[in-house]
This record gives sequence, C-alpha cells and structure tokens, in this order.
Amino acid sequence: MTDIDQSSPASTSDSATPASALATAQAETERKRPGGFLLAVILLVLLALVLGGALYYQNRQYRALRADLQQQQAQSLQLAQETRAQAGQALSMVQDQATRIKALRGALEATAGQVQEFDQALRLMTDSGAGLVLLNDIDHLVTIAQQQLALGGNVANAIISLEAAQAQLARANRPELAALQQSINGDLERLRAVATIDMPALSARIDRLSDLIGTAPLLVPDTAGRLADPDPSAPAPVDEAPAAEIVAANAQASTEPAARGWRDWVKETWQWMGDSASLGLRELRGLVDVRRVDDTAALLMSPDQALRFREVLKQRAVTAQLALMMRQLRIWQTELEQLSKAIDQRYDMRAESSREALKIARELHDTAIEITLPKVDNSLAAIAAARDAAEAAEATRATEQNGAASDADADESDQSEASPAGSSSPAPASAAPVSATPSSAAPASAAQPTGNGSV
Repeated sequence: MTDIDQSSPASTSDSATPASALATAQAETERKRPGGFLLAVILLVLLALVLGGALYYQNRQYRALRADLQQQQAQSLQLAQETRAQAGQALSMVQDQATRIKALRGALEATAGQVQEFDQALRLMTDSGAGLVLLNDIDHLVTIAQQQLALGGNVANAIISLEAAQAQLARANRPELAALQQSINGDLERLRAVATIDMPALSARIDRLSDLIGTAPLLVPDTAGRLADPDPSAPAPVDEAPAAEIVAANAQASTEPAARGWRDWVKETWQWMGDSASLGLRELRGLVDVRRVDDTAALLMSPDQALRFREVLKQRAVTAQLALMMRQLRIWQTELEQLSKAIDQRYDMRAESSREALKIARELHDTAIEITLPKVDNSLAAIAAARDAAEAAEATRATEQNGAASDADADESDQSEASPAGSSSPAPASAAPVSATPSSAAPASAAQPTGNGSV
C-alpha cells in the first residue's frame, strides 16, 4: 500500500508534463507560422521561374527545329524539282534512243532482206559457176601446199592444206571432180610417206656439241679446260706423309745403337734410296710431257687465243644450227667438217669430253638434212584440166542459150508479121506452119499478096 501511494504523485507529475510541452509547442508554432509562409512563397516563385525558363528554352528549341525542318523541306523540294528535270531529260533521251532503235531496226530489216536476196541469188547460180568457185578454192589450197614444200620444206603444213582441199571436195560431192580428188589423194599419200628429220633431237645434239667445245681441254691447257675437265696426264699430287715417315725412320735408325748390325743398316739405306728415286721420277714426269701433235701451232696458243678459238668454234656450231633450220646441206657439212677438224687437231683426245665432242661432230656431219620432197604437180595439172573442162562446158552452155534466144526472137518476129496476113486471107492453114520452123514460113509468105509486105 505504501508503494502504491508513493507512485501516484510521480504519475501525476508525468501527466502534467506532456500538457505543458504541447502548449509550448503550439505557442512556438504560432510564433513561427509567418516565417514558413514566406518560405513557401519563395519556393513557389523559384518554381515558377524554373518552369518559365524551361518553357522558354523548349520554345526556342522548337523554333530552331521548325526552321531546320523548313530548310530541309525547301531542299527536298528543290531536289525533287531537279530530279523531275533529270527524269524529263532521261525520258527524252529514252524516246530519242527508241526512235533510233526503231530506225536501226528498219535498216536491219532492209539489210536482212538484201542478204536474203543475195542468198537467193547465190543459190540460183549455175552449177558451172559454183564449180569454178570451188576450183578456185582448191587451187588456192594446193598452191599453198606447193609453196610450203618449195620454200621451207614444211611437209606438215602442206599435208594440212591438201587435207583441207580434200575435205572441200568431199563436201561438194561432184562426180566431174573425181579425177581431181584422186590426184589430191595420191599427193597426200606421197607426202605422208616422206621420212621427216627430227629437228629437236639434232638441235639438242648441236647444243651439246657447243657446250663441249667450251669446256673440253685443249692441247695447251687454258682456264676453261682446267675448270671443266682437268688434264688426265697431269701428275698425281705427291703424298708428303710417306716421305716424312721415311725421314723420321732414317733419323730413328741413325740414333739407334750399332748393335742392330750392318745388314739392317744396308737394308734401310737401300729402301730410303728407292723411295727417293721414285719421288724424283714423279717430279720429272710432271716437268716433261711427250705428245704427238699434227698442228704445231696448237701448242703456241695463249690463253686469250684459246678463248677466242673456242668462241669461233661456238659460232660455227650456231651457223650449223641455222643451216639445219634452213635445210642448207652444203653449209651444214662445211661447218661440221671444220668443227671436226679443229677438235681433232687442237683438243686433247685423252680427255673424255674431247672424244665425245669429236664423235658428235662426225655423226652430225654424216647426217643428211636435205630430203627430196615430192611435189603436188599432179594436183595442179588436174585442177587446170578441170577448170578447162568447166570453162568449155560454160561456153557450150552459153552458146546453146544464145542460139535458143535467137531462135525464139526469130519465131516471135515471124508470128508478128504473119498475124496481119492471116486476118486478110480466108485460108488460115498458112499461119499454122509459121510457128513450127522458119523453113515452113517461106512457102506461106510466098502465097501472100505483095501488098502485105515481104518476109
């Protein structure tokens, strides 16, 4: 009970305290109310200024954007006008082109009509005229074959020309040209049976000969010969090791005591003398060389003269190659004979390359490069005979046509003169023989009166 009584004054004091605090707060609020209202007004003014600035900036941007859009619209209109003008020009150009194409189409149709007329005219040509054109073509091909055989000896090109002529005759299929076709076939068989020369193989052998001429050793050694083919007669290099061993052995033997005996000493001395003699003989063989030479000037050439000599021989090889291409047998044999002679006299025949060069030169000298080629005279003679026959047939046909035309003119003139006489005479039997023959027109005209004229 005491506790309860003691706590009640405290609760009373606590309840009194909030009431006083609330009164104090209300008093302060009433005191501060004019200051808050002023702050609110200031905030509203600032907000209005910000909104006004934003509206002004947005309006300005709108005006700028509108000006840009108007400018772009003006440019678009101008571009559209220019495009319209260009389209009009293009349309006019297309129309002009269409007009020209139409004119060209008309010209093409006219040309096609002319070509058709020419084609019909060519098809209406007589058989003799077509035969002469064919003979001219065959003559041209056979003449080309004759020129190939006469100028260059080219059998392959001559065969190609004759085969072309043969194909044209086979396509024409004319019985009157059978003899000509047989002559061309015979000339073709003779040309195909001709033995040809292997030009690439001979050219390769000449090139090999030229290489050997530049590298094979001469009787007098020069720089080219030493580099390409060393002299087989040159002494072999002396091995210095055996000689050194011999000297060392002799020195060792001299230092050994004399207990070995005089026989060993004599044996070693004899061996040393033999080795020394063999070494001296090797040196002497390198200093002296005995050869048999037919041309004494071959041993007196300097290195410069040897180089020029090789160049001259290479030029002769080139000349021989040109003679092979031109089929000049005399030049071919002369150049190769000179090459064979020079190689035999000036080159060292102990070298393998020199012997090979001489063998190639002699084999090429014995090779025949000039072959007797057949001619196509039979084909030319057959063409001349066929042309003469065609011209004679054409002349005969022209004569017959002229005779028939003159007879037709005479018949027409007789009929024109006999028609008045037949109308005045009661007997029409005299007009019938007029159209038959000219001989029967004479009696009929003799029976006519003199007043009607004379035939």
